[in-house]
Amino acid sequence: MPPLAVARRFCATLILMGLPGAAPAKAEIEKFMRQCDGKLCASFRASITIPDGWIEDKEATSYFNAQVLLPKGLDFEKAPAKIYAVVHYNRDKRPISDFLPDRVKDWKSRAKDAKINKLDDLARGDKPPFLRHAFEAHSLKEQGYELQSVTSDGDKDGNQFVVTFMLSADYKGALKDAEPAFLAILSKY
Repeated sequence: MPPLAVARRFCATLILMGLPGAAPAKAEIEKFMRQCDGKLCASFRASITIPDGWIEDKEATSYFNAQVLLPKGLDFEKAPAKIYAVVHYNRDKRPISDFLPDRVKDWKSRAKDAKINKLDDLARGDKPPFLRHAFEAHSLKEQGYELQSVTSDGDKDGNQFVVTFMLSADYKGALKDAEPAFLAILSKY
């Protein structure tokens, strides 16, 4: 075979081998180790698509051990709305409904006027749906309005995780303004 033909065949093989890597990656939980209390602790991140007009706040992400997204141009303290993505290892593979009462209890402890509404589940094709709730407490000056969407996810090793996305806002208008970005994250997860 002439050298040019061998080179073309080699290049074609490299291209074909690279195609699976060029395809969109399946959303998966990223696992890594971080320092906590003087030792190494496992941490997890959801593979999310950051919506247009938003950025990840690296400092807040590190501090809260949760992905924290803010509208571009605003810092954590000044942002009237924030999006959080939190991943917890579900060692016992419990249903996600087992985790919701703790969140509801937390909301009720934050404000006496708290209203919590169950929203319709959000389908995700052949994946487990998002279980959704809305929280509202007019008395809170910060983060008195929240939307929460919880689902389960796994990895290639068979591990199970609870993935929670929260849109938290200081006032109702900020929640409504940020809701399209929040729904964009959910639709791509």
